[in-house]
Amino acid sequence: MKKEFFGLLLSFISILGFGIDVNAAPAPSTIQAGTQSGLYYFVPGYGVSVKKTIDGHYLYCDNIKLEFPANKTLTLSREVDEGFVYMLRNKPSTGDINKDFYILQMAVWWYKDIVDGQSNLSTFKTYCTNNRNTNSVCGHVYNLVEGAKLYNQSKGTMSFSSGFVSFYEQGSYYISNTITLTSNNLSIFTGVKLVGAPSGSSIINSNIINNNGTFQIRVPVSSVKVGSTKFNIEANGNYNILSAYDYYYSSSYQKAIYDVVYNNSFPISVSKSATITKETETATTTTRYTDEENSLKIKKVDQDGSYLRDAELTLYRGDCVNKTCYSINKYVSWTTSISAKVLYDLPTGYYTIVETKTPEGYEIADKGLINVKRDDTDYYYTMVNVKEDEKKPVRISKTDITGTYEIPGTTFIIKTASGENVTSWISTTSPKYIKLDEGSYTLQETIAPKGYKLNPELLYFKVDYEGNITIKNEFGKYMSAEYIKFVNTASDLISINKLDKNTNKFISGVILEIKNEKGEEISRWTTTNTSYNIALNPGLYTLTELYTPEGYINISQVIYFKVTEDGTVLVKNANGGYDIASGIIIYNEPKEEYEIIVEVPKTGLTSTLSYIIGTLTLAGGSWILIRNGKFN
Repeated sequence: MKKEFFGLLLSFISILGFGIDVNAAPAPSTIQAGTQSGLYYFVPGYGVSVKKTIDGHYLYCDNIKLEFPANKTLTLSREVDEGFVYMLRNKPSTGDINKDFYILQMAVWWYKDIVDGQSNLSTFKTYCTNNRNTNSVCGHVYNLVEGAKLYNQSKGTMSFSSGFVSFYEQGSYYISNTITLTSNNLSIFTGVKLVGAPSGSSIINSNIINNNGTFQIRVPVSSVKVGSTKFNIEANGNYNILSAYDYYYSSSYQKAIYDVVYNNSFPISVSKSATITKETETATTTTRYTDEENSLKIKKVDQDGSYLRDAELTLYRGDCVNKTCYSINKYVSWTTSISAKVLYDLPTGYYTIVETKTPEGYEIADKGLINVKRDDTDYYYTMVNVKEDEKKPVRISKTDITGTYEIPGTTFIIKTASGENVTSWISTTSPKYIKLDEGSYTLQETIAPKGYKLNPELLYFKVDYEGNITIKNEFGKYMSAEYIKFVNTASDLISINKLDKNTNKFISGVILEIKNEKGEEISRWTTTNTSYNIALNPGLYTLTELYTPEGYINISQVIYFKVTEDGTVLVKNANGGYDIASGIIIYNEPKEEYEIIVEVPKTGLTSTLSYIIGTLTLAGGSWILIRNGKFN
């Protein structure tokens, strides 16, 4: 057979856009197969006959070793892997319809070997991989398979904001906090509704645009009985997924993939359960999802750390540090004593602590912002009063980049201008107050808190005789400031991916473990079909595979990597050096399965005898395959 040579491989993009129409109707329950026609060898040694239904639709068989069910009625079997949808929608248009069929049929067999562990092709895959840049048919087949491996349709998602729904009383209604609805890839959105809510309940202040946004709930006080009243918040919609199907006659025959892509609609919904508990006719209510409790412990002390009595404090819902706190958002008020105030079972969210009455002889304390993130964690806050007519202590706050709350775990050191150590400490959830003599100082962070990058800044500041501070800016000038705020940015997340070496798809069920240089376990997890992301402090680490699921070869090699102070990830290579990496990818090789191999004669033989033997082998092998129906 004459060997055809082509120019450079058409680019991957050239096959996009030559697709088939998407059908909104359901797939037929049966189809009628026709006969096979022709036998084409667009790649030497591999022949394919064209198969159609009696009404002209193409059929692509999935098992090369079985007979095609010609002239038989086939029954709908199942939805096939979405990679085949990609192939059907990106069928090439070479100008030769038989070549187009050949390319797609070979790609189907190749991809079947990958997704279902079949053995349709062996040497063809090697040949076309090696010759994809010189043989245009191989190039098309290879690109279809690679595109199918990467193809991933996004399903619709819908969720409500996490955390509690809290209610405050406003006139004759209970008004909820703001609830957020987030959705993606919806084709239909039917809205948000209340199910089983008290009479007269409604959704208010709705700001949902393009299926995303915020809203609140209003419940008449008169409709809520003393005790617990439960109801649900629901949102519903649909999303579309493209599907293709194969058809079946019997186990003695090939299944056949029908050449039509169908647009299927799937419903999606999300529900948020709410319970309003009304203890009395004027009780403030809270919505919960679990029986777990958190706590918030608030201490009121003077600048020396001693408990301070007779201050009146109010805790408000929300962030009102830089604005007026309104009584409608009031959560609780109390007068301080010689012990801390402990609150239990708070709804998650931000709170502002405000001093409404200051003990005699003290300056009023600053407002404080408290972030209650979880319903099963204890939180702490210390509010400090400074004595009047005394030298003011210097306040030093350690915050994240948003500046909304204090970060514990940072080690600080203050030195004089001459380099002498003044004091050092570890930050907590409250600002640090330090009395300093008049003079010039430096402030430096020596150890970053867990989950944050080290701030390398050396901060210069001065303190006058009254305790007022000025801070040196980037232009070398000292500017007046109320207090010193030292900011940390969160550590970059390191992405760790466990992939199949052949398909490049995620592998679920692998157990991985990260240890630090001391051998202490930092994290252990079981892989899923998504990346695992973790923030790590600077240091040396090992990554080890502890368990490998059936069907894959265990990776016994330990991966060594390190994280620098600026968050850069470096992975140790085979030569003992380190390479910069954006993440860590670990490939597992599937265990080999037996394949029936059809050899392709090697080209470029120098011996005449070898050439003759190779030619006879090719001709004889092709005749046997045609006779046995292997390539039909």
